[in-house]
Amino acid sequence: MLERLAFSLGFALSAFLASAAVASAEFNPSRDEKVIGTFVVALGVMLFLGLIYAVKWYFGLEHAPEEVDMPEHGHH
Repeated sequence: MLERLAFSLGFALSAFLASAAVASAEFNPSRDEKVIGTFVVALGVMLFLGLIYAVKWYFGLEHAPEEVDMPEHGHH
């Protein structure tokens, strides 16, 4: 389910970016605007990933499940 959610969010984000690029086709940013925009986007992505990790850490989801101890030769 998480894979489907990640795919759908990525698909929706790419559709949004594609439509926003057409709407701002005349915009020609300067070097400073590109640097600031890149910094803001990178910071936003890092904050989002940090939030995901914080939720995983809080609920204890980052640990792999413990292995079940099974006898090698079971008796029936």
